[in-house]
Amino acid sequence: MKNKLIALLCVLVIFVSSPLTAYAVSVGEMKSTVVSVAQAEIGYEGTGSYSKYGEWYGYQGAWCTTFALWCFNRAGEKLGVKLYANIVPSGGNCNSMISWFKNKGRYHERTSDYTPSKGDLVFFDWSGNGSSQHVGIVSSVSGSTIHTVEGNCSGKVKAKTYTPSGSKPYANISSIMGYGSPNWSAAGASGEAPATTKAPTTQATTKKETATKASTTQAITAKAKKKKKKKKATTTETTTEPPVLAKDMTIHAATTELEVGDSVTLDYSVKPRGASAVVGYFCDEENIIEISEGGVITATGEGTATVVVCANDEIYRQCDFVVGANTADVTRKTPVEANNHIATTFAPVEKKPEQRLAEIGINTEKLASHKKDYIIPLCIIGATAFLSLAILGVKAAAKAIRRKKETEVRE
Repeated sequence: MKNKLIALLCVLVIFVSSPLTAYAVSVGEMKSTVVSVAQAEIGYEGTGSYSKYGEWYGYQGAWCTTFALWCFNRAGEKLGVKLYANIVPSGGNCNSMISWFKNKGRYHERTSDYTPSKGDLVFFDWSGNGSSQHVGIVSSVSGSTIHTVEGNCSGKVKAKTYTPSGSKPYANISSIMGYGSPNWSAAGASGEAPATTKAPTTQATTKKETATKASTTQAITAKAKKKKKKKKATTTETTTEPPVLAKDMTIHAATTELEVGDSVTLDYSVKPRGASAVVGYFCDEENIIEISEGGVITATGEGTATVVVCANDEIYRQCDFVVGANTADVTRKTPVEANNHIATTFAPVEKKPEQRLAEIGINTEKLASHKKDYIIPLCIIGATAFLSLAILGVKAAAKAIRRKKETEVRE
């Protein structure tokens, strides 16, 4: 009886300690939850550069990507499985997300034979330049018609439809660049549980075969032991430690406000220092800036461009570069153009006393440093001059009065 109780307790401990959620959520349930979370957000309105999804992510800017990632995170929380930063990346922009899916072999061009599925990420190329500028979530597929939910459509979350005959580019499937297909099994989906194989059953063997196998095994084991002893005697084992991967990254540039033609380096540093990191630079607005080797940003057109720096497909940091017109191009005119502009006149600037004294060779700094030596004599001289002028004035007035009286007497 005691042994039975111990065995029962062991079974209960194993059952409780085993993960209850493993393969408990189906693929269909995860896909439907992601789509339902996205559809519940339809009608939300932010601005072109602000949203509540940006508040969640910790970055405000164009928010179609943060909306999609927020939906996967929210769905994972509801189901108790890890979707965000697992079957979708933890951040980035459209092109860095495409790179993430490509590295995992889960990105499909629109022109391939892949059929999109509910819950896929759909990437768009509005300009046709081979770079993605927008992303949404596939809500359903009906033949060649693709239904989506997308964030930051003129600052709103919208449900959209794409068909072969839809208006270009914003309702036609030709604007679709490709699809990112999440690996739902990595989140523990029951519909895609990894295949398991049972241990092969062995047939009964004769005593002779068993004895032969046993003796052969013993001989092989003995030889292996001898070789191992010789190897220990002649060689020393060397162990190589695995590389330390980056756990955090910061990005920095001298400025993020550029003029057309300017260049600046967007550099990065990882923690811990010296950690291994494969870093990539991505930008959705290639008509505004170009990124060359080493993170050199060159401004090519006016506007705002978001640049994402990604380390090891796990750490994402991003910033906005604002590019304005080149003021040198605006002010640099040909002689003909200059003659066509009216000259601007400016009021003369009133000079300070110090400037006037400096013009006649008087050093005001030296005067200030020796003011004790001359301030009192100057005050006395000034007072004396004032009194002298006052006396002269009084005398002149008295003389004028006297002359007036003499004139009156004569008359």
